[in-house]
Amino acid sequence: MASERIVGDTASTIDATSPAWQRKAHEVANARWFQSLVVAVIVANAVALGLQTYQRIPGELQRIADPLDSWFLAFFVFELLIRLAAYRFRVIRFLRDPWNVFDTFVIVLGLLPVWHWNPTALRMVRLARIARLARVMPDFRVLVDGLRRAALPALSLLALMALLCYLYAVVGYMIFNETAPEYFGNLGEGMLTLFTLLTLEGWNEIMYVLRDASPWALPYVISFILLGTYVVINLVIGIVINALETAYKERDRDDAADPELADTINELQEVIDKLERKLAGLDAKYRRQRET
Repeated sequence: MASERIVGDTASTIDATSPAWQRKAHEVANARWFQSLVVAVIVANAVALGLQTYQRIPGELQRIADPLDSWFLAFFVFELLIRLAAYRFRVIRFLRDPWNVFDTFVIVLGLLPVWHWNPTALRMVRLARIARLARVMPDFRVLVDGLRRAALPALSLLALMALLCYLYAVVGYMIFNETAPEYFGNLGEGMLTLFTLLTLEGWNEIMYVLRDASPWALPYVISFILLGTYVVINLVIGIVINALETAYKERDRDDAADPELADTINELQEVIDKLERKLAGLDAKYRRQRET
């Protein structure tokens, strides 16, 4: 009976029955030089795509753009095959990781010939390959996990912010609809004005216009800015920062625990292998005794 042995930092597993080609693919896929090569090719692809946006580059560069992109695509297909080989081409297990799904979708999308008839769509597909650079960034997954943790509390506060804007927009319509219709002529204009106040861009100009229209302008604008900007938005920022801190702490705990767990599993595997060899030897000795 083979037991799984954790090797590397991917979800693939190497056990006693793993063929040599899978072990080699696993070693290459997790090698630092290979991951650095992937990053370098993605960056080169981004540079090549950016150069195509300039009309004054030499014609030689324009002519090699398409062949160069084909070389980039071929390398990404090769990289995907290496990673699939590390999973012994078990596609379902490979696609359990959302990042693997994203990489596979982007690469397969570039292989479809239908995009070559539409230059704009083809550029969008090439641009999607550059987005794969986010996967190899060391802290990107932690950032995504932190944003996921902050999503529900932040949405609750954003809903509260929307309610606050609605109430202030209705009050603003009742106060300023006749004297300042360009800002509070209806509910939509009022919501747009309040959004401008939230950005703190040109809010003083709006306040001076409203102050000339009504004496209620100062308490109205100042109270909304204090509640909306300095309370609700700062609470959202605090929630995001706290979620990111929690995500980083969990990442650090996992990084500290994974090597210990891997060592323990490998030690247990060695003990099991020794027991299997001893049992096999005892069984062979018992059979010889029965035959004699």
